Amino acid sequence: MKEILLTLTFSLFLLFSGGLKAQDLSKSDKLDYQIDKVYPNPAREFVFVEVFSDNYGTIRFELIDILGNTVKKWDKKELTPGTQKIRFELQKFSSGFYLLKADKQGQIIIKRLRKL
Repeated sequence: MKEILLTLTFSLFLLFSGGLKAQDLSKSDKLDYQIDKVYPNPAREFVFVEVFSDNYGTIRFELIDILGNTVKKWDKKELTPGTQKIRFELQKFSSGFYLLKADKQGQIIIKRLRKL
């Protein structure tokens, strides 16, 4: 757990300092899915995430605050091959910077998100 927190903290630093692209945080060089868009960003009430998947599977999204705390874990979503648009409600969250973490069977992508 401590190692994960340190890795996440370092990743946050690199993301916000511009030294690392979000896609670089994935565990594998060859992912079978990608996040094409996260919009609107910055967002007020909701955000759309466009996910492209090569095959069927499940994906789980988490919202992580700047301190590395998970503030929301959404239910798993079923993916089918192709592009899908998923909507996430953000009204309950404070303004600030967050990371949106997508995990499809251990393949992780992290995107930056600003909540107004």
